[in-house]
Amino acid sequence: MNNKTIGIIIIVFGGLVLYSKQEYAWIISAISIGIGSGVFFWKEKERDIEK
Repeated sequence: MNNKTIGIIIIVFGGLVLYSKQEYAWIISAISIGIGSGVFFWKEKERDIEK
């Protein structure tokens, strides 16, 4: 899995947690959306493999 896929999964998780009925769900949602957006924009290293 590349970084964009992992970032999208974490962002969707944060969105789903927001609709939970728990008292502090908004904190977990904000943290996961922040981490997910950071992972989404993380640049991957380019591999210089020549065949």
